[in-house]
Amino acid sequence: METQNEKVVETTSAATENAGRRVSVKMAIIVVLSLLLLIPIGMIEGLIEERKNSSEYTIEKVTGQWCLSQQIVGPTLTVAKPYYTSIKEGEEMRRVKDMKNVVVLPKKLNIKGDIHNQSRKKGLYQISLYTAPIEIDGSFELSEDIQNAISDDDNPQKSVIVEFALSDLKGISDVMMITIAGKELELKPNGKGFLNETSKLSAKLDLGDVNDMKNIPFSMKFNVKGSQSLRFVPIGELTTVALKSNATTPSFTGNFLPENSAVTDSGFTCNWKVSYLNRNYPQEFTETKTEIVNAVDSSMFGVDLLIPVQHYQQSLRCTKYAMLFIILTFAVFFFVENIQKRNIHPIQYLLVGLALTLFYSLLISLSEHIGFVPAYVVASVMTIAMLTIYTAAVLRIKKTAFYIGGILTVLYVYIFVLIQMETYALLAGSVGLFFILAGIMYLSQKVDWNRIVK
Repeated sequence: METQNEKVVETTSAATENAGRRVSVKMAIIVVLSLLLLIPIGMIEGLIEERKNSSEYTIEKVTGQWCLSQQIVGPTLTVAKPYYTSIKEGEEMRRVKDMKNVVVLPKKLNIKGDIHNQSRKKGLYQISLYTAPIEIDGSFELSEDIQNAISDDDNPQKSVIVEFALSDLKGISDVMMITIAGKELELKPNGKGFLNETSKLSAKLDLGDVNDMKNIPFSMKFNVKGSQSLRFVPIGELTTVALKSNATTPSFTGNFLPENSAVTDSGFTCNWKVSYLNRNYPQEFTETKTEIVNAVDSSMFGVDLLIPVQHYQQSLRCTKYAMLFIILTFAVFFFVENIQKRNIHPIQYLLVGLALTLFYSLLISLSEHIGFVPAYVVASVMTIAMLTIYTAAVLRIKKTAFYIGGILTVLYVYIFVLIQMETYALLAGSVGLFFILAGIMYLSQKVDWNRIVK
């Protein structure tokens, strides 16, 4: 009798040990499958980057044909100023004259613009283009040093050069005129501006009959077209910029934010006021000084009129949580399999993992047509429905399948909330992971881990 009991105990022990080994092997297989699924996830991330690059290429191509983003610099005055140095020739000193161009910036610079934004569609992509009537006025104040340079008998260049610069001259369709010191001048292309990204328009101005060199007024009106952004340089001793537009998604960028702005469903208005005390370059400088040119360039400010195309970035952020999805889903299936004494084949785990991975492909393809939020809802509903039906067929327990479907729904909602949040994303993510871990720990109490490990 004792021999029979011993045999039963040994048989039971052997069966328990075999079951434990099977579960251990199953856990190892699940880990390997999870790592293998990193391959299709990486491929999807590459696909998202490719689609994003394709979007940027299309936008760049269309804006290049229309007109690039515009940077407006000016007007400025360029004066040929004589410099004298003494050199020693034998026992005598000889005076040598050299000429250098000095850039004179306005004392006052006022800019007004009305940006008429329009959206053009190229394939799947929308591009922001605009036309804008611009009004500029202000005045120059020439220092005594500059006045002496102009009136110097040794200076062969009595006139000064009026210069104005844009980043893309394709944005100008009419003749560019400027009224300065009571004279109307036509500005013509003349090479690069003192900022490397700009092209220069210039005209000669004779100041011989100007009585007040301390107040030389100027004004100009023109229409400019461009794409995606419009920026200005605060070269005035006092620079004011007032813009209005029908664009509803502006982004104020650059070194200065507007003093006040208002964005409504019909457009936006904004105003800047920048003093020369707010920047680190003088009102007069030689155009060969690279450090000053760099300082002028870095002081630029303006507005971006980009059409919000964030679904690529949001989809890419979603893929960062793909492994978390897969591990949590596999963990739920593993606990269900052991608690309810069901056998789920590794191939079925693989199919579940592939379904979770396919979600991201659905998301990016749908978001290009209907936007990110609707695409996320549709892709998640399709994925949850497929996995719930498949789980019911595999486990043959509908109640458990609906539980799993509910867990997946909570996970997808949780990830969506994380993606939409910015300020509290880290806090929400940490708290959410805490409760997820607590749930896994609760379920793990029902598993005989000693049996599995042995």
